[in-house]
Amino acid sequence: MFAKSWLLLFFLGFFSSWVNAEKSQTVLLLHSYHPQYVWTQKLTQGVQEALDQHIQTENLHIEFMDERRYQIDPSIGQAFIALLQRKYQHQQPDIIITSDDHAYYFMQEQGERLFPGVPVVFCGVNVFNPNTLNGKTNFTGIKEGMEIEGNLDLIMSVQPNTQRIVMLGDTTGLGLRMVQRAKHIKSRWVKQHQHVNLSIWDDFTLEELYQRVAKLPANTALLMLAIHQDKNGQYFSFNNQLPILSERSSAPIYGMWGEILLNYGVVGGMMNNPYQHGFQTAKIALKVLSGEPIALLPIQEKAQYTPQFDYAQMRRFDIDLQAIPDNSVVINRPEGLPEKIQKWLKGDKGLVSMLLVVAILVFINVVLRRKNKDRWVKFKSRLQQRSHTLNKENQVLQATSRKMEKLAHTDDLTGLANRRAGESEINAYIRRFRIDDQPLSLTLLDIDHFKRINDTYGHPMGDAVLCALGAALTKLLRPGDRIYRWGGEEFLISLPHTSVLDAREVCERIRQCVSDLVIGDSPPESDIHITVSLGLSDFQQGDTLEGILLRCDEALYVAKHNGRNQMVVG
Repeated sequence: MFAKSWLLLFFLGFFSSWVNAEKSQTVLLLHSYHPQYVWTQKLTQGVQEALDQHIQTENLHIEFMDERRYQIDPSIGQAFIALLQRKYQHQQPDIIITSDDHAYYFMQEQGERLFPGVPVVFCGVNVFNPNTLNGKTNFTGIKEGMEIEGNLDLIMSVQPNTQRIVMLGDTTGLGLRMVQRAKHIKSRWVKQHQHVNLSIWDDFTLEELYQRVAKLPANTALLMLAIHQDKNGQYFSFNNQLPILSERSSAPIYGMWGEILLNYGVVGGMMNNPYQHGFQTAKIALKVLSGEPIALLPIQEKAQYTPQFDYAQMRRFDIDLQAIPDNSVVINRPEGLPEKIQKWLKGDKGLVSMLLVVAILVFINVVLRRKNKDRWVKFKSRLQQRSHTLNKENQVLQATSRKMEKLAHTDDLTGLANRRAGESEINAYIRRFRIDDQPLSLTLLDIDHFKRINDTYGHPMGDAVLCALGAALTKLLRPGDRIYRWGGEEFLISLPHTSVLDAREVCERIRQCVSDLVIGDSPPESDIHITVSLGLSDFQQGDTLEGILLRCDEALYVAKHNGRNQMVVG
C-alpha cells in the first residue's frame, strides 16, 4: 500500500513539473517592422491566437526592428543588438519566430551570438536564398514568397487590352530584392506576352513619381512591388503616400500585400493574409516546443495568395466585376437585397419577426381553408389592393424620409455638410481612432473681416462669398478629407489619417489659395479678395470632440489677434 502511494505521489509530482515546465516556455516574436504597420498588427494577432491555449500571455515577448524607417543606419542596428543582449542575457527564449526579411536575415547573422542553439521559425520572407541556410539546422518556417508573375497574369486577365505594365520598387532592402526578382521574371514573362511593354521604375523622388503616373497613357497598369523610400530618402507610407499616388495616377494600381494596400487606393491583386501567415507559423513553433525535431519539419514553399479587389477603385477605372476570378474577395461592395435580408435574419429581431410572420401566415392559411372559394377570391382581391396601396404609400414615405435626412445634414446656402453632420462623422472618426491609434487633425477656418463685406456690399454678396469659399475648399481638399459649414463665416475641416505636421502643410496651402481667390463679376474694381485665419489641433488619446474644438477655437483666436491671414496650431 505504501509503495502504491509513493508511486502515485511520484507520478503526480512529475506530471505537475511537466505541466509547469510547458507553461513556462517562452516565445520571442521578432518583427522586421513597427507595430503601427498594419501587416505587423495582423501577423501578431495570428501568432497570439495560435499560442493562446499553449503559452502564457506574459511568456510571449515581442520585439520590433522598425527596419522600414532605419534600415540604412548601422548604429541603430548595433544598439538593437546591445538591447537584445541586455534583455535576454539571463532568460533565453525557447523558440524564436521571425517575421519578414530583415528579422530573418538578422537571426542568420546574429542568432548564434545572441541566442545560441535556440530554434528559429520564420515567416514573411519574400526573397528566399536556400544557400543562406547551409550548415544551419535549427531553421524552418513558411516562405511568404511573392506573387509578381501571378499579378501580371491577373492584370492581363482582368484588363486584357493592357499594353503596358509598370512595376514600382526602390533600391533599398526588400524593394531592391523584389526589383531583382522582377527583372528575372520579366525576361521570361515578356516572351509569352510580346504585345505588352513591361518596365520597372525604382529611381525617383515621390514628386517625380506623382508626375510620371499622372501622364501614363490609356491601357496602362501599375504593379506595386515594395517602396520604402524614394531616392532622396523620403519615407513612403502606405497610409499617406499611397492614396496620393492613386489619386494622381491615370492608371489602376495592383499589389500583393492585402492588409496594407486595400482601402488605400489599389484596385486589387493576388494578395496574401498576414493573420493566417502568423497563425500557421505559430502552429509550427508549437510543434517544435512539443518535442518534434525541427529538422523533420520541412520549409513550406509559399504563403497563400488569393484575388482581392476594392469595388470603389474598380468603378473608378471601369473594371467589370464579371472579369475578376470567381473566388475573388471584393471589399466596399454595396449590399444587395439578398445580403440585407440575410443580415436582417441573423439578428434576434429579424428571427422573431420571421417567426411572427410565419405564425400569421399559418393562421391565415388555416382560416382561409375553412372558407368557401368565393369568399377566398374576394379576400385575396382586397388584400392585393391594400398591399398595392401600402407599397405606394411606403415608397412616398421612404422618399420623403431620404429627402428630410439629407436636408437635416446639409447647409442650405453652400450645399456643404452642416454642423450636425460634422459632429456625427467626427465622433465616429474619434471612436475608430481610439482603437486604431491613427492620427486625426481638425482645423477651424474663419473669414477675416466678413462683417465688413456684408456692411459694404450687402448680404447677398456675403452669401456669394460663403458659397465661393465652400466650392474652393472642396476642390483644395484631398480624398478622404471633409469640410463642414460650422456656422456664420466659420468652416470646420477634418483631416483623417493626418498628423499635425502634415496638416500644417494642408492648412497653409488652403490659406494661400484662398488669398489668391477672386470673387465677383466684371468690372474688376468690384471684385472681392478675402483672407482666412485657421486654428489647427489634433486628436489625442482620451480626447473628445469638444476638447479638440476648444483647442482649435483658441488657436483661431490667437491667429485673429496676431493680425489674421495666418494659421496657428493649438
